[in-house]
Amino acid sequence: AADPPGLLDRVGEMIEFFAGRFGPYPFAEYGHAGVPAAEALEDQTLCVLGWGGGVDPGDYDEGIVSHELAHQWFGDSVTPATWQDIWLNEGFATFGQWLWLEHTRGTAAYAEQVAKSYDRLRRSGILPGDPGAGSMFSSTVYQRGGLTLHALRVTVGDAALSEILRAWASRYAYGNASTADFVALAGEISGRDLGALFQAWLYDPAIPELPSG
Repeated sequence: AADPPGLLDRVGEMIEFFAGRFGPYPFAEYGHAGVPAAEALEDQTLCVLGWGGGVDPGDYDEGIVSHELAHQWFGDSVTPATWQDIWLNEGFATFGQWLWLEHTRGTAAYAEQVAKSYDRLRRSGILPGDPGAGSMFSSTVYQRGGLTLHALRVTVGDAALSEILRAWASRYAYGNASTADFVALAGEISGRDLGALFQAWLYDPAIPELPSG
């Protein structure tokens, strides 16, 4: 299937941008495949874009392309230790998608996206740190997972967050890691006790207040 016109025009720029935030692209190549399927998904070195099953090629946008690309670092290189840790894939890729939005459309667009994602969560009782087998790919895992990283960004600052993400991608490259590993790494680099932040955003039934900053 042919890609929608212009959909992949900025992939090279995306790779450069994410390399600046997350560290060097972890593989030797990257490509896209359009196949008869219903969803987009990532594999090592390859993003599969599915046409059909109710999905029209025109439904895809830069957000989806950037999300799947971010998975090359988070999911395809650093892989969760258990499926319970799936937010380390989907929350990170969602946050990467928001960073790309901020890069291309500014801080107001980023803030608007964060606020919209937060509003959607008010009706969900799924916990991203322990979603259960039937809810691993719930939108809550994506959105509240991404908001966990937004809360971390507000708490430790953008420079420290970038250092944390780069260290995460480097230290656990081509291996497996857990939520506990990430919490420990974030505390190590920031010099702060972040246990309460991660407990609130990943495991508490009541969603925390949205931090601003």
